[in-house]
Amino acid sequence: MKTRTLQLLTLAAATVSLAAINAPALAHDGHAFGRDNRIRHFGHPGAHVVYVRPPVRIPLVVYRPASAYYAPAPVYYPAPAYYAPAPVYYPAPAYYAPAPVYYSQPAWGVIGGAIAGAAIGSAIGEGRAGAIAAGSVIGAAVGGNFVR
Repeated sequence: MKTRTLQLLTLAAATVSLAAINAPALAHDGHAFGRDNRIRHFGHPGAHVVYVRPPVRIPLVVYRPASAYYAPAPVYYPAPAYYAPAPVYYPAPAYYAPAPVYYSQPAWGVIGGAIAGAAIGSAIGEGRAGAIAAGSVIGAAVGGNFVR
C-alpha cells in the first residue's frame, strides 16, 4: 500500500470516529422509545403528564414443609471375591528397518523460475499482486522445462 493511500485511510477513519463520538446519544425528541403511549412517555419540560405502566402484581405462594418418611437402614453385602487369570505376555515383534529411499534433487528449475518470474512480474506490473502471481506461475512452468 502506498504511503499516500495509507494517510488518506487513516484520515478517513479518524473523521468517522470523531463524527460518531460527537453525535448526540439518545436524541429522541423528548419521547422515550418512540411516540407510543403504551410505553413510558416523557413530555417536554413544560408538560405535566407522565405515563408509566402499572407494576405487575405477583401472588405470593407459600408451601408447607414436606412430611418426613422413615425407612430401614440399608444393608451392605461384601462383594464376591474375583480372581483374574494370569496375564499372558507375548514377545515383541521383530523390527525390520525400511528400505532406504533415495530422493531426487528438488526441482531447482521450478523454484528458480518461480522466483525469477515473481521478480519480473513485480517489475513489469509495478508491484501488483496479480502480476507477481502470474509471473511466478509462468516462471515455474518455464523453469521446470530447463532442468530436463
